[in-house]
Amino acid sequence: MRSRKDFRTLTNQFVNMKTSILKTVSIGAIAASAALLSPAVALSPEAVTVISKDIASSKVVEVPAAVAKAIASVSKEDRSVAAVTAVTAAIKTHPSTVAATVTAAVKTAPEAVDAIVNAALEVAPNSALTIVSAAAEGAPERADQIAAVASKKMPTRSASFEREVASVRGRRLVSAGAGLTSGAVQQQALNIPPAAAPASVNSYAVSGGASGRP
Repeated sequence: MRSRKDFRTLTNQFVNMKTSILKTVSIGAIAASAALLSPAVALSPEAVTVISKDIASSKVVEVPAAVAKAIASVSKEDRSVAAVTAVTAAIKTHPSTVAATVTAAVKTAPEAVDAIVNAALEVAPNSALTIVSAAAEGAPERADQIAAVASKKMPTRSASFEREVASVRGRRLVSAGAGLTSGAVQQQALNIPPAAAPASVNSYAVSGGASGRP
């Protein structure tokens, strides 16, 4: 007859096994979702699983860097797929990183901005404005393209996306203007000539005394 200790050990083993199985299934589901959202040309299933697993196991503060690393580690032809895989895994396992994740992905692969925005909106539709703003911050030169992609995905929110992109542009202009003003002030400060030294006055000469007298 088994003791309570044996029973407790078996219970713990069962719980650990169940947790491991659920984690594996979760990563598999994320990889499958990424594959469905990715463009036609895809990485191997093994590569997709590795990226998904690495992102899922990252700490929250490490997620943006992990996303950028995953995208940069593949060939240029595969970056769109890697970006979709990384963004999907990051948002699903670490929802609070949606903005940082999208910005990191777009900065690393601006040519894949359409796929990145579409994947992020698919996974987190309730964070649509955050996604559009983060993407525009990461690739400001593609702001109009980002708004158009989001509007195609969610036509009823088109006006909101355009306003969000305009807001990002406004913030960047203000920031750039502040930088120029600061630079001009510093330059003016550097160009100020040094004050002239006071002239030496011989009190004896002024009062009519002999020159050179102590």
